[in-house]
Amino acid sequence: MNLLVLRFSAMGDVALMAPALIAIVSKYTNIQLTVVTRGNYAPFFYNIPNVHVIGINLKKYKGIKGLYRLFRELNKLGPYEKIVDLHSSLRSRFISLFFRFRGVPVFQIVKGRREKLRQIRKNRKVLRKLPHTVDRYLKVFEKAGYPASVRKGPWINVDPESKIFAKDFLNSRKIDKKEGLWVGYAPFAGHKLKEWPHEKSIALLKLLKEEFPNIRIFLFGSSQEASLMEEWRNGDQSMTIVSGGKLGIRGELGIMERMDVIIGMDSSNIHIAALLKRPVVALFGTTHPYSGFAPFGQEDTGVLQIEDLSCRPCSIYGNTTCFRKDFACMEWITPEDVIKRINVIININTLF
Repeated sequence: MNLLVLRFSAMGDVALMAPALIAIVSKYTNIQLTVVTRGNYAPFFYNIPNVHVIGINLKKYKGIKGLYRLFRELNKLGPYEKIVDLHSSLRSRFISLFFRFRGVPVFQIVKGRREKLRQIRKNRKVLRKLPHTVDRYLKVFEKAGYPASVRKGPWINVDPESKIFAKDFLNSRKIDKKEGLWVGYAPFAGHKLKEWPHEKSIALLKLLKEEFPNIRIFLFGSSQEASLMEEWRNGDQSMTIVSGGKLGIRGELGIMERMDVIIGMDSSNIHIAALLKRPVVALFGTTHPYSGFAPFGQEDTGVLQIEDLSCRPCSIYGNTTCFRKDFACMEWITPEDVIKRINVIININTLF
């Protein structure tokens, strides 16, 4: 039995499919899952039995004609018993519609948009814990007739090529063996309102070195952010910049799995680190873990936030402006808070 699974973006949401896919193929060994996503996301699903990834470049399939062409190409790789749409975007809905015309049953994710809007409205806010994105994925499979429960992590397996990339990168930085505490710091996010103020990042880096003398810090960011990270590093040999633009997802995975703890914002890096089952400290400000995007398996210990702010959350994705105009949700989180949490979580096992 072959199921076609659709999810194109964003990176963190695609990575979060891994626990759901593992749950399905572990319980239903006769199922083949054909996953359609962006080509560079394929490493998230390495070594998951009966999962075949079709990596595509969406720029080649623009407009309805392009999506119909993609549908025809996918249809040739079938047949598929069912379509599992874990995205419910305009693209995935059109592709699903084409398959529906061919008589293939389609099952789509319910994103809970109405409940999320109630969380972020300024007045009469209703803040209750919504299902995690992974649980929403599993719910779609359940509607398709395949209920399953999450298995023990890690949920992303790092392939040998990723390990080689990481080893070569570390050797090029004259890091031959692991010594002391290795801490990853991912200070950036897709939207600026989800990021900690830069002066706090600089203060944290200084405090980390004072608190943990035998520390090595890895700064994760894009090639566009590399120059800023170089300023923060200021020639310090105990800090290493990991630029995704040069290493790619494979290289980052290989390095990330070696970290003792990873600090970051509500972003894909934190989701990926949690799926690798690395301890995380995720700073949530304008967004909230109750919206279903907490670091998976570390929804409590892995979240650092100011809980008694009535304006939180003001956004689901961070693409908004601050109601208060003082950015209190992030300004009130201090570098000392991060240090305290690190001291707690490095000796605590994650949920799974």
